[in-house]
Amino acid sequence: MTFIHKAIYLSVFCIFSFSLINAQNKVPFGVVKAEEGYAMVRVHKEDYRKIVDKIRMKRGDVFVYVKPAPGETEWIWIKYPEKEELPKPFVRYDSLNKEGMVNKGRIAFIDQLPKFTPVLSKNGRSITFTDNNNQKIPTAQRTKVVIDIYPSSAKFKKQEKDAEGNIIKIDKQKTWGLGKELPEDLKEIKSVRVQQPGRGSVFVREAIKNMFNPTMDFENMGVTSIDDDHIFLYMINSSGEHRYTTFWTIKEGRAISQIIYSNPE
Repeated sequence: MTFIHKAIYLSVFCIFSFSLINAQNKVPFGVVKAEEGYAMVRVHKEDYRKIVDKIRMKRGDVFVYVKPAPGETEWIWIKYPEKEELPKPFVRYDSLNKEGMVNKGRIAFIDQLPKFTPVLSKNGRSITFTDNNNQKIPTAQRTKVVIDIYPSSAKFKKQEKDAEGNIIKIDKQKTWGLGKELPEDLKEIKSVRVQQPGRGSVFVREAIKNMFNPTMDFENMGVTSIDDDHIFLYMINSSGEHRYTTFWTIKEGRAISQIIYSNPE
């Protein structure tokens, strides 16, 4: 390989790596894709890569990509929520208190999975994501995820603020995407519906409560899937210091978990 060829190769590799990192940082969620249905979570090689946990696709486990594992080439460092001891139909996580590294070959990044096609409704209040990845399936039988975004009624509800005057709770529930005051044009997620042949559901209230200033920009939201039984919805909402990312796991037509975390611009 000549010097010029090496330079070209390195340039292309650097550009590809930079793009990949940016993509992962934009929506840094991942899931298990291994045929066995799980991936081991380990610690640094200095500790002999000791196994500390296991993430499983069958439980809807998801994680947040942090960075390449220090001193490793085939491993990435992740953070993920601690699972409830007793299983629940739906659980919301707003903290990521566990971490470790997993092998890159056993996971998939959410925004690199097959994407659904988004369409904005005529009234501008609903977005429908349709799985058009298999054109052989009749349009009426394709999986859809519908998000309804409407003006908020939060101004009529009880507010709680912290010592700095920021709104932290409405109706005794934690809020996302708000500052010190409620804007006149405040919007929130009113409902999310999953439509599949033979099954479907509406997200439980807990899965969408107090999700304020939701995005309607297709660049900051998406629906992807591994298969019909494992669908993922993500949104990067609000802006500036109040920006937050929310991610739902939909299993067999029903939302089973949500991760929310603040990531100011």
